Amino acid sequence: MRKLTTALAILTLTLTLQAQSPLQKRLDSLTAAYEENGYHGVILVAKGNEVLYEKGYGLANFDQKIKQTPGTLFKTESVGKMFTAVSILQLVESGQLRLDQTVKELLPQSRLKNADKITVHQLLNHTSGLQSPWDHPKWKFKTTYSPEELTKLIEEVPLAFDQPGKEMYYSNSGYVVLGWILEKKTGLAFDQYFQKHLFTRLGMTHTRHLGDTTMPVATGAQPYRIINTRKYILMDETLGAKAGAAGGWISTAGDLHKFMAALYQHRLIKPQTWEMMRTANGNNPKDSAYRYYAYGLETYINQLIPGVNLYGHNGGGAGFSIDAFVDPATGYIVTSCTNLYQNSRPIMVNYMKAALNQPLKPVNKSVTVQLFDLIDQVGIDSVLANSTAYLQQLNIQLHPGIVVQMGDGFLAIKDHNNWHKWMQYGISLFPKEAFLLLIQGDGYLQLQDKAAALKSYEAAKVLAVANNDARALRAADEKLKAL
Repeated sequence: MRKLTTALAILTLTLTLQAQSPLQKRLDSLTAAYEENGYHGVILVAKGNEVLYEKGYGLANFDQKIKQTPGTLFKTESVGKMFTAVSILQLVESGQLRLDQTVKELLPQSRLKNADKITVHQLLNHTSGLQSPWDHPKWKFKTTYSPEELTKLIEEVPLAFDQPGKEMYYSNSGYVVLGWILEKKTGLAFDQYFQKHLFTRLGMTHTRHLGDTTMPVATGAQPYRIINTRKYILMDETLGAKAGAAGGWISTAGDLHKFMAALYQHRLIKPQTWEMMRTANGNNPKDSAYRYYAYGLETYINQLIPGVNLYGHNGGGAGFSIDAFVDPATGYIVTSCTNLYQNSRPIMVNYMKAALNQPLKPVNKSVTVQLFDLIDQVGIDSVLANSTAYLQQLNIQLHPGIVVQMGDGFLAIKDHNNWHKWMQYGISLFPKEAFLLLIQGDGYLQLQDKAAALKSYEAAKVLAVANNDARALRAADEKLKAL
């Protein structure tokens, strides 16, 4: 009887595999590779409204060994900027709002810097010059601010640049202000507007506020930073109860797919408005990370995948990285939700390539995990003394970004001895990289050595000026002001 049962099981598995399409097999193989290499999340691949593939991999809760499922909730961070941008463009369509109107015109009582110059257009495509509320030295995470308190914080944060429209600087404050404009024009709280005109309309039944500052254990993915194969950190310090017009919603891969399908199919805004949204009305600004931002959309034109134009948004926070992107030419949509402190965009790109039947990038463990594993096994002194051989063995091409991530990782676990040795090594390799000196300063500050931190930050500023690195210069100025 047991032999018969085994034979039937093998036959069932064989028939199931034979019934799978080549795409399903390819996607299953890719998912298995990510799980094997220590990734955790939920992936959804669709063509238009049709979901072709939806699967959880890895764990939603490391401590309780709760597996990921398609129904797992994730904090989606800045993905919610698309909700705000669409809502604002709905008002533009109905004639209630114009893109050239200024903040002062729309919110006469506003004391926002440059309120008489900043337009709706500039708020939408991150060229207003406003920074983010958490750039204020008094900002505290896991705090629910009243509208008055949040307004005061945004008004007090220095501008990234004085002339609106001068350049692109990613601004969460700009989207908070768009939420205020939405409320003023509609008489509804921004989240009520979203619920009525987006979520309920599309059947996005899982998208909502967090409710408190802890992800639900049974259904919510917990946020983590993986240091090495054996060590991880629960990263819940930035979880906030109230989502905002700049992001912070919790949702599922399935709900995000519903939104992306409705968006590019013109079920939320008209075709001409979609054209306006994805081109920022013909004016795509570029930041120093080479990302083009339209109206609430990251746009990758012939960039992430040759010959393919992708539109959507990433949401990255402490312990979550979410991607929701569409290729309008084919209708393929990928929503990727991970509960890891990482850049999840390469995961989304690989699944989009799979859907498009293009060659995939190999799936390996995170570079920093590989390096931390190596240091854990042989010690940092051996790694640094034989770095060329070890890096060649791991097939890792070291660059300043990896050095920064490793230094930040050491600080996250307060391993100051290895942090100091690693940063000395990194700075010797890349002596002209300002961000390395910023991480060095952060370490000294963690050790309460303000004099050494000041010296590092000042040196970083000098390098930023010499390299004409606007991002590093802003970061150095902010750190110096906070000392």
